[in-house]
Amino acid sequence: MAPFSARQRLVYAVVNTSTAPLWLAMVLAPRAPLTARLVRLATPLHAALGATYVGLLAAGWGTTRVDFRDPESVRAGLGQPSGFLAGWAHYLAFDLFVGRWVWEQGLEQGRSTRVALLLTWMAGPAGLTLWLAQSRLPRA
Repeated sequence: MAPFSARQRLVYAVVNTSTAPLWLAMVLAPRAPLTARLVRLATPLHAALGATYVGLLAAGWGTTRVDFRDPESVRAGLGQPSGFLAGWAHYLAFDLFVGRWVWEQGLEQGRSTRVALLLTWMAGPAGLTLWLAQSRLPRA
C-alpha cells in the first residue's frame, strides 16, 4: 500500500475536520439559531467536498483504471492514497447530506434527532436506519 504524502495528509486533515462543527451543532444544539445558520451555510461545504471528491478521483484513478464490477480492482483503487481520500470525501459528503436531512425532518416533526445524528456521523447508515424507524413511531 502506498504511503500518504505530506500534502495528502493535509488534505485528509482538512476534509476530515471540515464537517465537525456542523455535526456538533446539530447534535448538541439542534434548535439553536447558530445551528440553523450553520446548516444554511453548509451548501458551499457540500460543494467543496464534492469538488474534492471529483478532483481526488481524477487524480487517483486517472492513471489506474478501476473496474467497479471487480471487488479486487475497487479494493486496489481505494488502497491508493488518492482513491482512499476520494472515498473518504464521498463518505463525509453523503453522511453530512443525510444528517442535514435528519436534522431538518426532526425539527419539522418536533422529534429529538440527537442519537440518530450521532450515529449518522459515526456510522452513516445506522443513524439513518434509526431515524427512519424513529420517525415512523407514533409521537408520545
